[in-house]
Amino acid sequence: MITLYQYLPAWTVPCISPYVTKVAYYMTIAGHDFETKPQDLTRLDKDTPAGKLPCIVDTDGTAVNDSTHIIEYLRAKYGDTLGAGVTPVEQAQMMAFNRMIDEHTYWVAVIQPRWRETANWEKYLRIIAGTEDVPAGLRAFGDDFRFRILNEFMNGGWGRMSAEVIYRRARTDIDTLSDFLGSKTFFMGDQPRWIDASVLSILRHIIDTPFDFDTKDYAASKPNLVAYMGRMKSRFGI
Repeated sequence: MITLYQYLPAWTVPCISPYVTKVAYYMTIAGHDFETKPQDLTRLDKDTPAGKLPCIVDTDGTAVNDSTHIIEYLRAKYGDTLGAGVTPVEQAQMMAFNRMIDEHTYWVAVIQPRWRETANWEKYLRIIAGTEDVPAGLRAFGDDFRFRILNEFMNGGWGRMSAEVIYRRARTDIDTLSDFLGSKTFFMGDQPRWIDASVLSILRHIIDTPFDFDTKDYAASKPNLVAYMGRMKSRFGI
């Protein structure tokens, strides 16, 4: 059985990481049997090449990191059940949306509210700790990890932008997802595709979160996105 290493579950998602959630959703939609195991965060840099999750270990011991690489690996090894009949243009569209979500929407609609804004960070830290009374050691570890994330945020140029600019960009991403989905059953049409795992993951990590921020309410105001999430829940339980 495939083992998926993750952080911890919260609200309606299997993991607090959108990338781990994406892999879990992909394997669920594709019908792969898998189990999840919590990652020892003190060994994260030692256990994973990039010091990040997700990471899977296949039944033969093969370890693969990075959500997009993992999905590509699974499609190549076990058959591309979610890519049958996809045209080159559709494949290009899915890859472009995947890149937008991973490299843009994640930063402006997940990192900005959850890691940069202090009130949400305090709420997030308590979710991670599982208690309102965060132990001193865990707070020190969490604050150090937050510094690491925000350093990446600053180095990527995001930290130099105001929240107003960040959220304007985030709303544009939401508009783009909503406009492309339109009235389709799934993101690409009447059949689920691998991109649905990425789209659903980011929506769950925006709309369903317990944090307060601009883009959450904006995304929740899109009836077709909310209906899409409901269909995925009804069909796949995710």
